Amino acid sequence: MADDLDQGGEAPCWAHFVEHLDQRSAPIRITGSNTVLYSDRWFELVDFYRTGLGLRTAMERDWFVEFELHSGAHISVADAHEAGMVSGDGTGVTLSWRVDDVAVVREALVRNGIEVSPIGNRWSSPGFFVSDPAGNRIEFWSAAT
Repeated sequence: MADDLDQGGEAPCWAHFVEHLDQRSAPIRITGSNTVLYSDRWFELVDFYRTGLGLRTAMERDWFVEFELHSGAHISVADAHEAGMVSGDGTGVTLSWRVDDVAVVREALVRNGIEVSPIGNRWSSPGFFVSDPAGNRIEFWSAAT
């Protein structure tokens, strides 16, 4: 199994190995996706995703804001107390977002005052990480050229 490890010490993404599967064999057809982050730091998270990352607001309610990543994919921030949920602590989850040009995105985030990691190479693709105010890790990466 050691041969399957990349330079970062993690196993390769298995999604790359199953791209050839026939989609008709899937038991369900997902047509959209929304990841909801529940947090006690709701105001800070809304500001981070709206202003720091510059995501477009798709829907907003008293304690819930949904941001569009692209057509059919969203990330939402909800006030944990209002939703009756336990606030997430940011551990165990990485939001991984493919972008056209990782260097351009990194430069824009730096200009917006976001703390970013250096660009590294994982699974032969350039990428970097940021953390939101609740500690959720976000990976921005571009396809290898």
